[in-house]
Amino acid sequence: MVHQSTRTPLKREHGLFEVTLSGVGIILGAGVYVLIGQTAGLAGNALWLAFGLSAIMALLTGLSYAELSSMFPQAGAEYGYIAN
Repeated sequence: MVHQSTRTPLKREHGLFEVTLSGVGIILGAGVYVLIGQTAGLAGNALWLAFGLSAIMALLTGLSYAELSSMFPQAGAEYGYIAN
């Protein structure tokens, strides 16, 4: 059992690089590797086209998120974590 007097506050250990790598890892793990079998079953030989369209949509989503977070910088969770 830990006593109240021996507790220390948590220190921030992750910077922009680590948080970015974590986000990319989550996107790749959940978005690509888990669903590739289902995508291949639905798209068949046009799998490359499906991934190309998905990449374009992901790029546009990322650009939209970047523009929105630049308009409201204190509202973004990642920005608030890194900047403070």
